[in-house]
Amino acid sequence: MCYTVLDLSTHESRYLFKFGHKSYMNKHQQLIDFLPPSSNFRNDASGTITSYRINQSQTKNTERPALVFLHGFNGSSKSWACQFAHFTNHTVIAIDAPGFGESQSVEGGMVAIADEVAALIASLVTGKVVIIGHSMGGMLAQVLGATHPDRCQAIILSCTHKGRAQPVGSPLGAAVQERIQQREVMDDASYGALRVGKMLSGKIDPQMMAFLAAIAGEIRVEGIRCGGFAMQYLDTSPFLEKITAPVAIFTGADDVVVKPDAAAALKAGLPQARHWLLADVGHAPYCEDAASFNASIEAFLDKVLAG
Repeated sequence: MCYTVLDLSTHESRYLFKFGHKSYMNKHQQLIDFLPPSSNFRNDASGTITSYRINQSQTKNTERPALVFLHGFNGSSKSWACQFAHFTNHTVIAIDAPGFGESQSVEGGMVAIADEVAALIASLVTGKVVIIGHSMGGMLAQVLGATHPDRCQAIILSCTHKGRAQPVGSPLGAAVQERIQQREVMDDASYGALRVGKMLSGKIDPQMMAFLAAIAGEIRVEGIRCGGFAMQYLDTSPFLEKITAPVAIFTGADDVVVKPDAAAALKAGLPQARHWLLADVGHAPYCEDAASFNASIEAFLDKVLAG
């Protein structure tokens, strides 16, 4: 597959892509068309199946690390269409969290999930990779960086925090239980629109809103329950000091999901991290302003690769 981004305009979200001989403007379904197909990996050690998407680099520059994207609670591997389209000089991998896409649930919380992700990465790539984790995926990235440092060249944490830090065994939180109840009774379109409407700044183009809502509408109860428990029992505080890879923290200036105190606590736990404040975006900067999000990734990678 060949992707070329011709224009990614801030706020107006004028997404114009070439895909082979076709060109598209403001069509969320065409963003889905840009995605590589989903594949499944079976971890022989655990028997767990994890789904993912991969697009090999179009260049022969082996110095550019593979980029591994980990989505949030309202997303899937499809969430990263704008990044697949942009980062054609890197191998790009997007992984479905347990219970999302075709991935099976994982028992054992975020550490067990990190083990599954590390096994998948090892099956696809030799050497270290750059982990980009958003929200729930950012919590996973923190644990992955601490428990599998041999896989991580650098880590980017987007709109995330350290977890809910509730006692293991405590009942699933009321907000997540409400999500499950909504998912059980609502059709895909209504559920997707509801979830996405709660996480954006209100400045996003309607076409991109539809793109995100279509993805959220595919989420299964299994994923909500698995991700909900993993985040509820997680406190990454003891993991942060074990992260040796360079870290960047991206914060959406209008994020209504990750509160300022939670973002500040994460920054305090990673004093060595570089910080990017992304203007005029809420909780989905990878789509709300893909151009700035991608440029921030590139700026950080330039610093990492320069040593």
